[in-house]
Amino acid sequence: MSQQIQFQDLGTVVEDLHGLFECWEDDEAFLPPLDTFTREVMKLAIHEWVANLVQHADFSDRTPLIQLVVQANGKSVRCKIEDNSRGFDFDLQLARQHDKVVETTVPPDRGRGLLMMIACTENLRYHQPSPLPSADGHHRLEFSISASKKPWIDIPF
Repeated sequence: MSQQIQFQDLGTVVEDLHGLFECWEDDEAFLPPLDTFTREVMKLAIHEWVANLVQHADFSDRTPLIQLVVQANGKSVRCKIEDNSRGFDFDLQLARQHDKVVETTVPPDRGRGLLMMIACTENLRYHQPSPLPSADGHHRLEFSISASKKPWIDIPF
């Protein structure tokens, strides 16, 4: 099973995404390879990334474009989220989130999304676009998730 969806309206993308999730529920999409709990974890990771794009991404004067590709191969589900924003320094933001968690006695209410995504997914990678003229200029987050990994074991907070 493979799905590719594009979103361009930042005002409705989260609502549209939740509509897509409801369709997945109705169709029992990705069952198998994912069990119900793991599918919920996948939806949480996708939602976290897209909601952060809506809240924090700088699309400058470009019409926002967010593309979600979800592919199941029988053992896991691979997700790819591309956008045409200006991007951000993933490693720096990850370090800031880590430091917040380590340095505080009470974990912050917000600002742990990347840590959660790393803990709940496999092979999470963020790609900056190539500076070559032929590059598409899109930033890309990729991860996979499988029912064989139990994410709560690895959550660092």
